[in-house]
Amino acid sequence: MNDPTSKPAPCAEAPPLLSVENLTVRYPLGRGLTGRPRMLTAVRDVSFTIGAGRTLGLVGESGSGKSSIGRAVLRLAPISEGRVVFDGQDVARFGRRTPPSFHRDVQVVFQDPLSSLNPRQTVATTLGQAMTRHRRLSPVERRRETEEWLDRVGLSAHHADRYPHELSGGQRQRVAIARALATRPRLIVCDEPVSALDVSTQSQVINLLKELQRDLQVSYLFIAHDLEVVRHMSDDIGVLYLGGLAESGPADRVHRTPAHPYTRTLLASTLLADPARQKSRSARRRALATDAELPSPLAPPPGCAFHPRCPRADDRCRVEQPRLLPLADTGVSAACHHSEPARSAAG
Repeated sequence: MNDPTSKPAPCAEAPPLLSVENLTVRYPLGRGLTGRPRMLTAVRDVSFTIGAGRTLGLVGESGSGKSSIGRAVLRLAPISEGRVVFDGQDVARFGRRTPPSFHRDVQVVFQDPLSSLNPRQTVATTLGQAMTRHRRLSPVERRRETEEWLDRVGLSAHHADRYPHELSGGQRQRVAIARALATRPRLIVCDEPVSALDVSTQSQVINLLKELQRDLQVSYLFIAHDLEVVRHMSDDIGVLYLGGLAESGPADRVHRTPAHPYTRTLLASTLLADPARQKSRSARRRALATDAELPSPLAPPPGCAFHPRCPRADDRCRVEQPRLLPLADTGVSAACHHSEPARSAAG
């Protein structure tokens, strides 16, 4: 019997599976009082790559643009400028009809599985439809693979005949993961996949995703608002603020020594189980806190977008937008006038 989960090992020197190049996403908002069309710029000039079998985590507050990036990769949001290149193909050039191969190779796991799963379909029907959309399978083969995928995500064969409302939140999310895997994808966009779950279930789902990645060499674009969760899942992290990258780099480095004041604020806002460490983190959060609220993406501030909330902001920050520049000997890039850039980038 062929193993439906078998995957070839990635080539170490292969080009990135996904390249997002200077991506800008704008949404039309109708016409204002002057009659001119209004646009909301949700993503501004964002670039990153994801290699085969690797995970890039995008983290930021609500309204930072992270879900819009995921939707642009899935062709569910407009690519206003820049490119999204998957396996060497510019997805914007697909036209109005997306090739079946792209639907097969790029899948998604949403935040709320109860709304993304059809309440009138059993788990077996949901997974079976995903499989047969791209392959011809007999009913016996379809049932066998359904039970194999359920086993891979930690569910039993009897769950195949259940409806979504008969499952717990964690079980529904495992079904959503199994459905995404059933097409044998190469990239999965995980859009806040654990934020609706309790802490213990979050850990179980994160460990499951990491185990599946080790076994299947699938790549993830992992989107979340919790820097601790993103650090555990990701090889690399991109920190988004008002649609732009504030910082990017290796996950452990960004988490251990964040270079951007916004990244430090995000880290100080996460909760820890250790009371002593949490007390220290709460103190840092109070030290970083300002009275300013998150600016509206409809009217972003001039200069550095974070300057109204930044305790280190000066006159330069208020008028000059910083570029995302590499920092010396770190592998990290930051868009901050107070970070020390590598000499080659500064020069």
